[in-house]
Amino acid sequence: MGDQVTERHRPEQGKLSILLAVILTSVTLFRFVELPTLNWGALQILGSPLGFTFGGGALLILLEVGLVATGTLSILQDHPLRESKERPLVLALITPSMGALLVSVFLIQAATWAMWMATLILGGATIGFLVHLSYQALSPRSSTYPGARTLLNVVDYLVGFVLFSLILGQQGRALITAPGVFLLSGLLILDLLSATGVQTSQVLLYSGTIAVLEGELASVLGYWPISTWTAATMLTLGLYVWSGIGYQHLLGRLTRHIIVEFVVVGLVMFVLVLWMRL
Repeated sequence: MGDQVTERHRPEQGKLSILLAVILTSVTLFRFVELPTLNWGALQILGSPLGFTFGGGALLILLEVGLVATGTLSILQDHPLRESKERPLVLALITPSMGALLVSVFLIQAATWAMWMATLILGGATIGFLVHLSYQALSPRSSTYPGARTLLNVVDYLVGFVLFSLILGQQGRALITAPGVFLLSGLLILDLLSATGVQTSQVLLYSGTIAVLEGELASVLGYWPISTWTAATMLTLGLYVWSGIGYQHLLGRLTRHIIVEFVVVGLVMFVLVLWMRL
């Protein structure tokens, strides 16, 4: 009862408003300021062209992700139940940061003022929602924890699907796409599996293993004549099946029945995806 009373005093509201104001102001300034672009000559490695370009778009991504990560950390540190959190505080920053990354990419790709303004408004609302969910899901003792944690899991899969699509849509070879999928998968799985509350070393081991599997799957899909959406769906499906099995194993609840259930669901979805040919 005392915990619920304490939670009614939501200290995140004031800081969240300031965070969103700073983010929206910074992004708006980037729209009017043209920054120089740094280009590094491309190299050919195993037939794949590799180069480096750092300009206003890359700086916008770094700025927005950095602001969201540091702002979320400041907000979570004020949680009244922060001492009863189930995992390292830094892991709670993953989903809001991934959301900020996605919003930044959409802002960069916005071709018209109308699209840019709509993306800015919807993106700001999305980031605020993700930070709020992370606050609610910080402690298992919180009455809002189950619903918030479930929504964060769903967001992880949705963000993963969209970012997988963007990575695969660059038409790069496995040498380029596989590391991107590996890094993205590792972060998302780390967020998903860390909700088990087990030792961080075990979570890191399982997350790294699954991330390698996702990277290898991305390499295979790169040579398969399927659409980008289909490939992204396959990667998201793999993320769901592997993280689900890993989650149950870390909790000590993995049984033959659960394995069969995940395998059957995975196979059914795999067949449906191939049949629909997204």
